[in-house]
Amino acid sequence: MILKFAIRNLVKRRLLNFIKVAGLSLSLSGILLIALFLKNELTFDRFHKKHSRIYRFTTTHPDYFDGKHFARIYNASYIPALADYFPAIENYVRLAPVRGGVIKYKERFVSVNQAFECDSTFFNVFDARLLVGNPATILDNPGSMVISESYAKKIFGDNNPVGQLLTLPAGQFYGKSKNFTVKGIMKDFPQNSHFHPDFIAAPTDRNIFNGWAWTYLLLSAKANPNDILSGFKDFFSSQVEGETGEIKTTPHLQNIHDIHLHSDKLREIEANGNMYVIYTLFAAALILLLIALTNYAGLSIGMAYFNNKYLFVSKVSGSSGLTSTKYFFTEGIIIVTASVLISGFTVILANLIIQRHFGINLFKGNILLFLLVTVLFCLLGILSGILPLINGIMRNIRSTANYKSKNHSGGKGISKGLIVLQYTISIALIVAVFVIHRQTNYALKNSMGAGNDNLICFKDVHTDIQSKFEVFKQELLKYNSVESVSAMFEPPGGEANDMFRFTMDGYVPDETHKEDSYIGVFPCDYSFASIFNLKFLAGDNFSEKNEDNEGSGEYIINEAAMQKLHYTSPDEIIGKRFGLIFGGGGIEIPEGKIIGVVKDFHLSSLKKKIEPLVLFKRKSLWLINIVVSFRPGTKTKALADIKTVWTRMFPEYPFQYEYVSSMYVNVYKTERLQVKLLSVFTFIALFTCSMGLLGLSLLVTRRRIMEIGIRKVNGARTGSLMILLSWNFVKWILISFVLAAPISLFAMTRWLEGFAYKTSLSWWIFGLAGVAAIAISFITVSINSWRAANKNPVETLRYE
Repeated sequence: MILKFAIRNLVKRRLLNFIKVAGLSLSLSGILLIALFLKNELTFDRFHKKHSRIYRFTTTHPDYFDGKHFARIYNASYIPALADYFPAIENYVRLAPVRGGVIKYKERFVSVNQAFECDSTFFNVFDARLLVGNPATILDNPGSMVISESYAKKIFGDNNPVGQLLTLPAGQFYGKSKNFTVKGIMKDFPQNSHFHPDFIAAPTDRNIFNGWAWTYLLLSAKANPNDILSGFKDFFSSQVEGETGEIKTTPHLQNIHDIHLHSDKLREIEANGNMYVIYTLFAAALILLLIALTNYAGLSIGMAYFNNKYLFVSKVSGSSGLTSTKYFFTEGIIIVTASVLISGFTVILANLIIQRHFGINLFKGNILLFLLVTVLFCLLGILSGILPLINGIMRNIRSTANYKSKNHSGGKGISKGLIVLQYTISIALIVAVFVIHRQTNYALKNSMGAGNDNLICFKDVHTDIQSKFEVFKQELLKYNSVESVSAMFEPPGGEANDMFRFTMDGYVPDETHKEDSYIGVFPCDYSFASIFNLKFLAGDNFSEKNEDNEGSGEYIINEAAMQKLHYTSPDEIIGKRFGLIFGGGGIEIPEGKIIGVVKDFHLSSLKKKIEPLVLFKRKSLWLINIVVSFRPGTKTKALADIKTVWTRMFPEYPFQYEYVSSMYVNVYKTERLQVKLLSVFTFIALFTCSMGLLGLSLLVTRRRIMEIGIRKVNGARTGSLMILLSWNFVKWILISFVLAAPISLFAMTRWLEGFAYKTSLSWWIFGLAGVAAIAISFITVSINSWRAANKNPVETLRYE
């Protein structure tokens, strides 16, 4: 009987109950997606069984690279001695990056996204599942290689790759080619890993570890990382034959599962996540939960009097108070169940979209979390529907002799305090969306090459291609569709961290600061400044040749470099004799003069302060990234023309390019993710708030229906009645705006502190957010107010 009446009453008031279900299902969908995403982010690298004991080892030195902190170390050859010196170090592995961007199989070059030459201890430190091979011995022999399952499919298709030979070609980074033999296949690393190698290989030459390498230490079970940090200088002094007190190198240890969210070092293997996103999403989940439950509870209170007749008759017929509780419990189960079913379908659909676009399967290994969050939400939903009602409704029934008594109007629906709280949060979210979106757009507009959608980049090309760059450039420029061609050392969005010693007329470095003798360098083609439209503050661009004689070298500096060299006026530094000293040997950089000063440009993220930079020309060497600009409106033809030249000149190499604009979009993927997620959750929050407000206005209007009829009979106009009914709600939204403004101002000011260059917090952002919230709430309430104000007063008063 109770179930029958519950279903009848739910169907009878479809709109109000639809509002309940819609609010709960949308909120649960958002909460589930957040919970699954947070689980994925917070469990990065925890699939390694020994993750709590794996630490990444890095060092900093105040005199090297201006004290910058890199995620990898230079000259990792001493790591075996370090492991022998400290008993706490159980094992170690060094990952030296495979450079060149391609590997050769037979007569075909295959692109390499990420790969390492590493110690044979790789499988002792990391958990990588081998499909073929013995992890204990597979990397013991020099030149042994293990490739990932997907990379094996890419190169060999369905054929067995074991025993096949792959060749790393000679070039800029390798004096001679290296041959590797495939010994095994490993499963692709999980998505929540901070690196995903196409292959790993035992080096053919151990000197590879004299260069850069990411280094990981496996500590023993009860080891204290601080013992290694405190004793490092004693160890290092024995390696460099110096006094412990003179050692300036500072060691750092970071647990592997902290890398993804708590590391922002230079030269990370892959772009990391951001703890701010975690905080943002966690707060969004709590907000969605709060808004959903308070709206549901408020509407349940407001709708309680619809059931007074049934409850009163049940009471008169001798039913106990438990009957009322059972009724509301049954009604709550029906509503929550419907919400869960809709939410489940929504989340499954959303996961398919996320998996397709981002390669993340949020359900994988998370079914238990999904069920746990759903069950907890159901319990809270049911409780929020019945607990606020029991005391008030039962008290109402006991104190009433007639169920039609006007005192049976029930609760007042959502309290004013909850309206204020909900809209304060919603307005703050709107402000956050505006600010983050504005800052991201500001960053993209100030990126190098901003506004040019006709700019593509061939990233990390091989030395063979670099050596033929000038011919490649001339061949491309024969086509009318191609506007300009250039090349540079670092890709757009990359990090210009390399520094050379330099000399300049009149400049005397501070000998107490070794970094004073070094300056950031940026090798490029003579067209670099023009293709990226760099703004000259003084002087001229490079002459149209990439090779200079000794004494006639040409140098262009940015503003930051001008200030480092103690000049304030660009015109004064033009013509000064200048030279770079490369310590690698065998490479001469001709001395010359500074011919131009350009406005600081953002090669990398706006989060980082622009470093002093010297641009100088190269003919072929160090031109690792080729950039091509094609004429507007010729995209299809230009790409076809470029591919024709590429295929003719470099038939063995894959034709792969990226749009420069998308490369910068990638740099700000964290901010873009934030604004997308916040936009979705802001919509859900506003929708849920509006639905709750609509439900409340329906309830309030119903209680005031006789008052409206009397006012109309006495001559009240529709407009005045709408204002009367709407103002009671809109005024609380105004109060919400007053509260939200300082809160969002503080939060967004803190968020913007993460950028070295940022947009301003304009007053109109807060005003627009407030107007948007007020407009949405006014429209929501006005729909019902208009219907009530236009109702025939005769029918209203006759009913009353």
